[in-house]
Amino acid sequence: MSRLLALVWVVGVCTAGCERAADQSKEREFTAQLLSGILAYPRSTVVRVSAGQDAAQATLATAAPVTDVATWYRQMLRLNGWDLRSDGVMTDGSVSIYAEKGRRPLWITLQATAGGSGTTYTLIGAQLPRDSAVAPPSPPPPPSPPARSAQRSGSSMSSNRIQRR
Repeated sequence: MSRLLALVWVVGVCTAGCERAADQSKEREFTAQLLSGILAYPRSTVVRVSAGQDAAQATLATAAPVTDVATWYRQMLRLNGWDLRSDGVMTDGSVSIYAEKGRRPLWITLQATAGGSGTTYTLIGAQLPRDSAVAPPSPPPPPSPPARSAQRSGSSMSSNRIQRR
């Protein structure tokens, strides 16, 4: 099995190994859908999964230090076609990364595990409304046809403005 595990696989294993209520099952399915293709840091364990109507969050934990996990995500996101838009280290040592793939947003927050060693991190994906789609840039307008009568100076433009008043 590859060293890299897709988050979908992790969520799927957790769901298959436990009996869940219908709501929790739907929540996990939605989370897996929104976070599909997002890699989980190797040997991470799922701590919690939650979802709303338009966003989902998976919280995971690993024994690796925050700096190692952050470096790994920076590399893996770039290698998998994600555009890192924001990447910052906070005063408390936590790391916040925002990336996009097309119009698909991803937020990653990493922090040292409270009361122990390792990292606890969250992956948050969102489903953007269809009406918020960014339209591709429109082509420039075609050049306007030449005027019938060529203007010799700005004086005729000024006289046209005066006549309109």
